[in-house]
Amino acid sequence: MAEAAEALSRPFPGPPRKKFAVPPVKIAFGHQERDVTASIRAPVYAFPIPLWRLNLSTYITHSCVTKDRECVYKPSRRGGPRIRKKSRPLSDYQDLATALPPKAEEIPQHGLMVEDYIGPGAGLKALADVFQDSDTIYDHLFQSPVHDVPLNIHVPVARTYGNDDRAILNAYYIWIHPYFPILPPPEQVPVPDQPLVLGENQNDGFQEPLSAVALAISAILALIPCPLDSNPSGEESIRWRRTYSQFLAKASLESIENENERPESSIDPSKALDDSDEEMFREKFHPRVPLELESIIALDLLSVYEYAQRGNLKKMRARAGAALVSAMSLFLHTRNDVEDEYSEARRRPPTFEVFGSSYTARYPTILADPEAWPTFVRSQQAILAATQFVIDFNKVRKAGTDMSRIYNRMQELERLLEPLIVQSESWSSNYSLVQPVDPSEAVLANALRCMSRIKLNSARIKVHRYCAFFDIAVFTSKHCDLASLPKTEVDSFEPQRLQSCFPRQMHTAIHNQPPPEFPFSRHESSRICLKSALNIAANFDAMPYPNPTGQFCDTPIYLGHRSTFITPRTMPSFACCAMQCSYALLMVKDRTESIYPRSSGNNSILVDNLRDRLQQGLLSVLATLENYATAFEALGDQIRDKVDLPFDFCA
Repeated sequence: MAEAAEALSRPFPGPPRKKFAVPPVKIAFGHQERDVTASIRAPVYAFPIPLWRLNLSTYITHSCVTKDRECVYKPSRRGGPRIRKKSRPLSDYQDLATALPPKAEEIPQHGLMVEDYIGPGAGLKALADVFQDSDTIYDHLFQSPVHDVPLNIHVPVARTYGNDDRAILNAYYIWIHPYFPILPPPEQVPVPDQPLVLGENQNDGFQEPLSAVALAISAILALIPCPLDSNPSGEESIRWRRTYSQFLAKASLESIENENERPESSIDPSKALDDSDEEMFREKFHPRVPLELESIIALDLLSVYEYAQRGNLKKMRARAGAALVSAMSLFLHTRNDVEDEYSEARRRPPTFEVFGSSYTARYPTILADPEAWPTFVRSQQAILAATQFVIDFNKVRKAGTDMSRIYNRMQELERLLEPLIVQSESWSSNYSLVQPVDPSEAVLANALRCMSRIKLNSARIKVHRYCAFFDIAVFTSKHCDLASLPKTEVDSFEPQRLQSCFPRQMHTAIHNQPPPEFPFSRHESSRICLKSALNIAANFDAMPYPNPTGQFCDTPIYLGHRSTFITPRTMPSFACCAMQCSYALLMVKDRTESIYPRSSGNNSILVDNLRDRLQQGLLSVLATLENYATAFEALGDQIRDKVDLPFDFCA
């Protein structure tokens, strides 16, 4: 080892060489014993040196000398020979060439100014973009195919008109006025309806109306599905319409409270009590409706809203009662011979039309049919009297007292109702189902006539119902003054199909005769109930539909171009009438099936004709309720279940 160190320190003989005359060679040595015959890989920056030219006894590293160890060869760890990349087949490049668009022509480079040559890349040829886009080429060659999944994201939307009072008033005459004429007649035919779309995820850019009556009208209009809603019957769409409508209804009530608020009440209450009521100074919603009537109109609209949409009879009575008190404080129920621009508006609120001697004001005027409104008032009074008769009858029957007074009252009501119904059957009904509202209010007159027939015939069913059917329960839950099935029978309602759809005790009781003191026989009362029920169903079909186009049409109009819903009627006030009609039809159908069963096969043409008329009548009631259910949840879905359940079992 000493000789090796001495040889290492001795300079090499010979002439001096230039720096880097011989390329450097990197040789790795280590202290472990390795196979010196292994191949040596020179670094990329040196030339390989043959093993036979390398004298291992001469090249000894300084590290080995200082540590007094034997120098042995250690192979490099920088990796072995590089793997040659496998060339792509020629077919891949041919596929790429066919997929890429044809090579664009080179852009001629001429006409450049001298100053254009000083920019970066000046004078270079411009290549087509397809060859410069490496991402496109790489994705085409190496990306696995991904099938696009269509996104079906439905955003619930609601109908709105913003704070545009003119658009809200125009929509009122289209959707509400034919069924609830609480405003004066329009000055012209309404223009086509143009609602706005309010999405559930829309957070800005929305403005609500200011007046209470505009908010109340908007609350009802918001329940009508928007024409652009792709799934108006979906749960999310119904929930969003319900939420937005309730927001507007609450805002209407808050607006009424704010208009009645006195600033002095919070600062100096004694001064607020001494001062007289101040007049309101703001723009009127309708040019022929005074400001003091707007809160009354709003409360009347919200009363129907609570009944038809929310099913809250307690709040319905509260809203109607508040409107009545406000109207009587303005003496709207008394006669006023002074005629001005607001006279018709004062006669329109329909809250007071059932009163007797206390109501002395003149009826509203309908140019197309001046007798339509008085006839409607008489039908309201008739059904009120029939409802009171049912209440008194049930009290006396449960108490077991003398029924003679009830029998006399039954005859009195029949003498009152029969001529009214006969007269109603002679009314002309040559009106289009989708005629737009005009200043003559012909559509309104037709609707009032239909509602009058419905109420008169419903009142007659109330009078004869017990004598004809003994008030046997049919529906699964109570509605109006109709009895409901006990819970035990509701739970086992489906298996109890004998010859028809009703429980066994119905058939045993149906053949019983009423007490001899009754002024009418079971057969006579049943015939009256059947005729009245068929009249109600026919007038449901004759009720006009809203016309949002402003043009004359022959058939009902759909909500939108792609919608499957016919424009819904609004402001229903005869849900009880629909239930009375369904009850009578179902009872007669049960009696028909028990006496003339289908299994006998000996039914006459009269029996088949009666079955068809009964089924058509039930379908008319169901179609009417479904049309209302498009906008009003409480009236539609709940009542439809009560009618549809027994109808399915009787089919």
